[in-house]
Amino acid sequence: SVVKGLELDGVIVVEPARIVSDTEHGMRSLYVALTRPTQRLTVVHAAELPAPLR
Repeated sequence: SVVKGLELDGVIVVEPARIVSDTEHGMRSLYVALTRPTQRLTVVHAAELPAPLR
């Protein structure tokens, strides 16, 4: 993953369920996205969240 090891002030994760279903490593990719921000994390979704985020 391009962002592996990076930290960012803020991250916006859009449709986490789609990240899980459409990427090869699913939950691992979502985990990386959710753990990059140091200050602000925003999750935007219309579909139901994956079980670990409910």
